[in-house]
Amino acid sequence: MLSAKNISFRYKFSPEYIFENYSFDVKPGEIMSILGPNGRGKTTLVKTLLGLIPLNSGDVDCNGHKSYVPQNALTPFDYSVREIVVMGCGQNKGLFTQVSKKDYKEADDTLEKIGMLHLSKQGFATLSGGQKQMVLVARALVSKPNIMILDEPTSALDYKNQSRVLSIMKQISEEGKSVIFTTHCPHQALHVSSKTMIMQSSSEYLYGSAQEILTSKNLSNLYDINIHKGKFCSNKKDIEFVSPIFKK
Repeated sequence: MLSAKNISFRYKFSPEYIFENYSFDVKPGEIMSILGPNGRGKTTLVKTLLGLIPLNSGDVDCNGHKSYVPQNALTPFDYSVREIVVMGCGQNKGLFTQVSKKDYKEADDTLEKIGMLHLSKQGFATLSGGQKQMVLVARALVSKPNIMILDEPTSALDYKNQSRVLSIMKQISEEGKSVIFTTHCPHQALHVSSKTMIMQSSSEYLYGSAQEILTSKNLSNLYDINIHKGKFCSNKKDIEFVSPIFKK
C-alpha cells in the first residue's frame, strides 16, 4: 500500500508549487492512474513518491518494495537487453551480490513474457523508443515489486504492446500488488484503473474511483476540448470509451 498525505513540492528557487496538499492512497490490488496536461507535474509527483525528490511538506507512507518504469532511460555503457533486465534482480540483493544463473533465467522468462526475448543479446542503446520502454517494464517486473510505478508506460508503444503493458498491469494488481501510472490516454485509465487522480492545478485535483472522476465534463475541463464518454457493444458486452471531439 502507498499513502500520500498533504504532500507539497516546489523547486528551491521557485515561489510556485508544482503541487500542494495532495492526498491519496493506493491499496493492494488497486491501479491508480494520474492524468494532467503537459507540464502539470505528473513526473515530478511520481519522483517524490519514489523518494527521488524530497517533498517540501507532507508524508508518503509505503509498505513494500517499489519498482519504477521511467519514460526513458540513458545508460553510460552499451549494455545488452538481457543485462538491463537482470539489473532488476539485483534490487532485492546486496550491493556486491553476484548475478546467478537463476537471475538470468528469470530475466529471459520475463523478456519472453513481454515478447522481447528475441532482442535479448541486442544493445539497449540500439533499440527504438518503444522497445526500450518494454525492456524497462521487464526490468521492473523481475524485481518483484509490491508497488509498481510507471510514468507514461505506453507513450511510445504500438497498439499491440500498449495492450500487452495494460494486461501486465492488470495481472500485477490481480496478484494483490499496487500499480500507479501516469498517462495522457483517458480511455486507458478508464479501462484498467480502479482509482484516478486528475491534476488540475498546483492546489486543485480530483481523486476518486475511475468511474466517478473520468467523466466527459471533468476531462473536457482538464484538456480544454470537448471530450465524449460513451459505450459501444462488442460481443454482447458494453465497452466504455473516451474520445475527443475535434472541430472541422
